[in-house]
Formats: sequence, structure tokens, C-alpha cells
Amino acid sequence: MAMVKREVIDFSIRKMPFLRILIPYIIGIAVSQIFSWNAARYTVLCAILIFIMACFVTVFFFRRRKVFRSVYILMFYCFSFLIGIWQVVSELPNLKQAHFSWYASSQLEGIIADEPVVKQKTIRFPLDVKNVVEKGNHLKVEGKIMVTVLRDSSKDQVFKYGDYMVIPSALSTIAPPYNPEEFDYKTYLQNRNIWHQSLVQKDDYVILGKNSGNSIISFALALREKLVSKFSIFIKNDEAYNVAIALIFGSRSQLDATTLEAFTNTGTIHVLSVSGLHVGLVFGLLTFCLGWIDRFPFGRAIRCSIILLCVWAYVILTGMAPPILRAGIMITFFLFSIWIGRKQNVLNTLAASAFFILLFAPKSLFDIGFQLSYLAMLGILILYPILKSLYKPSSKYLNWVVEYSYVSFAAQLFTIPAVLYYFGQFPTYFLVGNLFIALPSTIIMYVGLGLSIIPFDLVNIYLGVILDYVISFSLAGLKWLDRLPMAVIKGISWNVLQILLAFLMLSFLICAFNYRNKQALKGVGVTFFILSILVSLQVIEKMSYKGIAIYNLRSAIGVASIHNGTVVLFSSLDSLNHPTLKYSVLPHLRQYSREEDIRFYTIPPSRHYNYVLSIANKKILVLEEKLNNNELEDIDAVLWRKNNDNLVSEIASRVQPSFFLFDGSNSDRTLSKIKSQLVGNNNSDYFLKNNFAYVWEE
Repeated sequence: MAMVKREVIDFSIRKMPFLRILIPYIIGIAVSQIFSWNAARYTVLCAILIFIMACFVTVFFFRRRKVFRSVYILMFYCFSFLIGIWQVVSELPNLKQAHFSWYASSQLEGIIADEPVVKQKTIRFPLDVKNVVEKGNHLKVEGKIMVTVLRDSSKDQVFKYGDYMVIPSALSTIAPPYNPEEFDYKTYLQNRNIWHQSLVQKDDYVILGKNSGNSIISFALALREKLVSKFSIFIKNDEAYNVAIALIFGSRSQLDATTLEAFTNTGTIHVLSVSGLHVGLVFGLLTFCLGWIDRFPFGRAIRCSIILLCVWAYVILTGMAPPILRAGIMITFFLFSIWIGRKQNVLNTLAASAFFILLFAPKSLFDIGFQLSYLAMLGILILYPILKSLYKPSSKYLNWVVEYSYVSFAAQLFTIPAVLYYFGQFPTYFLVGNLFIALPSTIIMYVGLGLSIIPFDLVNIYLGVILDYVISFSLAGLKWLDRLPMAVIKGISWNVLQILLAFLMLSFLICAFNYRNKQALKGVGVTFFILSILVSLQVIEKMSYKGIAIYNLRSAIGVASIHNGTVVLFSSLDSLNHPTLKYSVLPHLRQYSREEDIRFYTIPPSRHYNYVLSIANKKILVLEEKLNNNELEDIDAVLWRKNNDNLVSEIASRVQPSFFLFDGSNSDRTLSKIKSQLVGNNNSDYFLKNNFAYVWEE
């Protein structure tokens, strides 16, 4: 095995001061999520923080004395750790008396805090609440709420970032995921400090003013909207147009599911997320074009200033999305170190950018995009130099291919554990996909920027044609790659222990090649063996599982039989590709079978009638109307639906099921009546409405 002659990367912690601050701070943010917080615990936290701060300030003046040096460092780490906890906990609504949820108000006034997401039947946006109306009084408050406005086809409903509006104070808490492996929308919003939601009828709101938000963000979004409309003029192909605005401006709302899936399944979805890659391309082009300025007095400062202005202009141009803001901050630190002529430690620069982002938005730590961005950058900064030291071809063109492969492989290797944990799938041909899309995406980026800034229509017509052709070619290639056998492995279910083992194995691997450490290679082997055993046991457990799952699909039916890797699904929804099934059911079933191997049967939902589902040696009576059949035998369960007129006691005596299930097609009034009938009933009856899926294990 080829080994480097000396260490490639210096991991000395002394050269990375921001990393020393960042680690305890991140641990503090993470620890804040472990405990439930009330006023008493928060008071204790604040008292400890004040005590540590006082000790830290006191010891600061004696830190040069040897006896106090260790105490000073310990106090510093403790302070950083506690600040991380405090920053998260202090934003909890039950501890923040200025939060709007503390008031029994009739109306809420606030500013639309992000671009509204327009769907077929609804418009959704976060509202930054500024005032509540309580008994005719306007009171200043804080907090955000997720607002969903029902669309009215008879009028044009236009909502924009910065609109100041008033809505009824009809608050509801956000529901947790009710089905196994379903996306946790509640936690997703809580990590953005949104704890409540409101459904607003189409005539139940008033827009009081415009442009009340951040003026820079308003300008950025208005400019982006103008440029997006310009693209629609010069790019004739709708699919190419949607990809272009996604790649250049980060606007993915208009992409169809097939296109999005092609990028996802080939491991190239990062191309459509305006991020460090795109800012890096802008930075690279400007560095190449402006290198000659260094020959003049103060040339380096002038060049860095121009690049910095252009990079942040592009950040603003793309709507200041969080991923590109992160990239802009990273490059700002990098440029600043060049400006002052100081040799930088790139890992320290990366840690500095992460620290300042988390300082202003600590819950960004739980954002999947944040985690993947920094893991990818960490992989590139650590693994790419090591791989490059092992093999570098002499051919210029082969070297380009190999180096890009190294970058792609390094980024993918560091993000794989997180991708498997969050998304449960792995794109098999990611390396081929990234190599294929590398040149086209660069062309699309540079030509798209040209189309954005060039004012001449004659030139823009040709640029639009180039974009149309290159994007169509790229999509055709990615879709072909997606159709190959085993293009993506789905249904993977990793836990925290497996992630930790994977990162431990990566750490051993880096130590082995960076320090020529044979013991570290043994560590790689041991962790790989343990991880393989855990994954194998998990697969065996899934393949030997036997059970029935009755999902919470509101008014729809979803019943699945899982038996030794064979999955049968009955549903009142029309297709396995129905959005509800893809969101709520398939993430669970993919763990036991490939999607194409699932046997799907549709139950006609159009009218009320009774029928029996025979599934996995069990019989489930689906009850939707008055039961007249007296010959039903061996019924294991009754699924009560659609507010039928039967009496629970009568059905129990006639059918004698083991238990009843009551789903979301029943009204709250009906369920309340049923609960009164069930008082004293010993059956293990279960209410699916606003509750978790029922799993019936054999």
C-alpha cells in the first residue's frame, strides 16, 4: 500500500483557535435538545452561566500565572458550552413571555418572513408576529407562525416577502409524524423557531402594508424575480428553464418530480441547490480574470475587494438562501486572510465560518443542508489533499478528471453517513453522475450569469439557445443513468450508533494515510467489521419481520402486510405514486421491499359500503354504512369509517372482533359519541385520527 512520506495535513489544534471555540459551543447546542426545559431548569441554567462568567472574568486577569492557566481554559470551554445551551433554550416559547402564544388574542399582526410557497390549493409562508390584538389593545410580541392560506380561484391572491398583514388568532400546534419513517415536519419547523401554525380562510386576512421586511432581502428577491422572468423569455424549453433557474438562482419550486428524481438518484442534487459549488465557480472565475491586478500597488487589496463585492452581489442575486450565505461567509474569511497576507489554516477558516453562522442562528446546526455542506467541505479539505498525494497523473487532461473524481469522492464519502441516516438511500453511480455533470453545470453557470447581466437581447438569444441545448443534453444523460439497474439503493435505515461508527472509521482512515499509522488501519478494519455486523443484523431483522401496518392517512385507507420481505399494500388512493403514499407510507415500506416489488391494490373510494380485507391471515371489516349482513365470521378487527350509523356495542356482539379502529374519515363529533359508548369496554380499541399508525405484529 502506498503511503505518504510525511503528513499531508497539519491537524495541530493550536493552529485552529476557532475549532477550540466551536467544539464546546456545538456540544452545548446539541445538549440543549436532550432535556425538556421549564422555568425552574432555565433559572438554574442562567445562574450557572452567570457564575461561570464571573469565574471566567476573574481568572482572566490572572491567566498568565501558571496555576490559573488551566482553570482559565476550563472556564472558557464551560462558558462556550453553556452559551450554546442558553442560546437555544432562551428562544423556547414556554420560557419567553413576550411570545404571542402567551396572549388570549383575537388577531395577529406580522410580516411575511420568507417567500410564499404557492401550491394548487394553498399558499404557505412563515409570519413574523409583531403585535397581538387583545380586547382592542395592540400589544408588542415576538415569535413566528406558519400560515397556510386557502386559495381563491375567483381572485388574484398575491403575497410577497415583507407584506404586513393581520390574520385571526386561530393557533394550532404542529402535529408530529404519525406514520413510521415519515418526515418530521414538527421538528423541522421547531428548528426554525416555529411552534404554531394557522389555517386562514381565503377572505380572513387583510394586508396592511408592503415592504416591511429587511430592505436588502426585499431588493434581492425583487431582483431575482426580474431575472427569472428574463430567463423565461430567452429559454424556450420549459424543462430547461426550470433547471436553469434552479441551478443559478436556487428556485426549485417549479421542477417536476421526474427531473428532481433524476438528480437525486444520481447523487447530483447538490447542483440544483445554490451553494458553495456555485459561489466557488464565481470566485474561481473572478480570481482567474483579476489576477493581473496584483502587479499594481495595493493590487491584492483591490482584487480581494472586487471579488468580495462580486461574491456578495451574487449571494444577494440568488435571494440570500442559507446555503449560499454559508458559502459567502466561508469565502469572506478566506479572502480576508489573503488580504492581510497571512497564511491560513483552511480548517480553522471553515470552523470560523461555522461558528459565526451558529452564533447568529444556533439552530442551523440541526439543518440538514448545514450539516451536509460542512461535511462535504470537510471531506474536500481533508481527504482531497491526501488522495492527491497518493496519485497524480502526468497527463493534463487525465489529471483534471482524476482531481474532480477526488473532490467528488471526498465530499460524498464524508456525507454518506448523514445521507443514509436522513434520506435512507444511496446513489450507486454518484461518481459517474458527478463526472458527467461537472462540465455542463459549469457551462450552465457561466452562461446563465452572462444571461443575467448582459443587457443586449441579440446576445441573450444565443445564450438562451446554448443553455437550452446544454441542459437538455445533461438531463438526457442523467435520466439514462437513473434508468440503469440498481441506480439507487433505497430503504436504508441507519441509527446514531452506525453513524458514529462510520465517522470513527473515516477518522481512522485519515490517520492511517496522513500519519502512516498502521495501528489506525487496524482501527479501520475493526470499525468496518462492527459496522458490517450491525448492518447485517438489521437487514436480517427487516427481512424476517412479519406484521400489519394500518397507517394514519386522514380520510384515506392504507393497510400494508409485511411478511419476510414481501409487501402487500391496500389503499383507497389511486396509485403507489400518489403524493400521500410517497410521503407517509413508502418511506416505511422501502425498508422491507423494493418499491417496484410492492403489490398494490386499490380500494374504490367513491361511495359508502362495507367490505372485508383479507390480509396476512387476518380479516379486517371496513365499516362505512349500516351493517345488514349477519353471516360475518372470524373478523379480527373492525375499521370504523365515514360516520356510519352503527352502534359499537351492536357490532361488537355480532362480529366479535378483537378490537376496533376509528380513522380520520370520522368527524370529531362522531368520535366523541363513540368514546362515550366505549366507557368500560375492555377491548384494545384504537383511534387513528390525530394519532400514530397502528402496527399489528405477528
